[in-house]
Amino acid sequence: MQFVRKLPTYTLKTKQISLKAQAVIQTLSQTQEPDELLFTALPKACGLKPITAGKAEDKSIARTFREALVQLLREIHGAYDARLTECETLLYNAFGLRSDRDKLRQDLRFRARYLLGNCAESMLDRFVRAAADETATDRTWLEALLMIVADKPAESWADADITAFEVRLGDLARRFKNLEALQKEVAANSQGGFEARRITVTRPDGGEIHQMVWMTYEQKATVDPMVEELLAKCGDRQLQQALLTRLTEKILDDDNELPTVQRSEVKQTKGTGKQRHLA
Repeated sequence: MQFVRKLPTYTLKTKQISLKAQAVIQTLSQTQEPDELLFTALPKACGLKPITAGKAEDKSIARTFREALVQLLREIHGAYDARLTECETLLYNAFGLRSDRDKLRQDLRFRARYLLGNCAESMLDRFVRAAADETATDRTWLEALLMIVADKPAESWADADITAFEVRLGDLARRFKNLEALQKEVAANSQGGFEARRITVTRPDGGEIHQMVWMTYEQKATVDPMVEELLAKCGDRQLQQALLTRLTEKILDDDNELPTVQRSEVKQTKGTGKQRHLA
């Protein structure tokens, strides 16, 4: 009974363990008379018949009961660890790691270090900082990442929180990899006077457009008034979003040709080695 009281909330609530294990938890969580608990309730939870006084001398009954109970207690004890292992696999798959799974922390920490100080979004920043931490134990490190993604300690999850975790993890991993790609591109093209953006558009059919866009400060100053003028013409927020969607598709979709102005700009600046990235 003391064992059950120390279990994580997740283990006490989850339906991801066997029905017999759930029955043992429920039985041990309830206050009962010791003889009723030991000879009737627990055997029943283990799928056995109650142990009656007339069969007390049959040692095989006690042995069968003990083996069944120990097996179920092991299942209960390992339920939370099994959940952590499953979440570790989800992290491994979400971030596209190619090394062995036992190197998850090493690889993710290495990648996160390059993003430190470059995350404006709170959740991503907290995740990057936790991933780069070298002081925590492996278990504490993993639990910290899970808590940041799910916004709830893993040991207190309900089964419904697992699905929410997967959805939030997919979104966070995508933003992590987009920022990572942006930082790598910036480092590889370190000319001064540029700003970079990584733009991703998901089509209705599931296809995606990924493109790195560069602009000089002069270009930014030139287009800002144009942007303000377009937004003023589309006063409705939804119309502004529609404008953004169509502009993005027109300019970035690989199936469309570059606009005339952009082709001209690329031709004029081809020799500089700078403006090609904007195109």
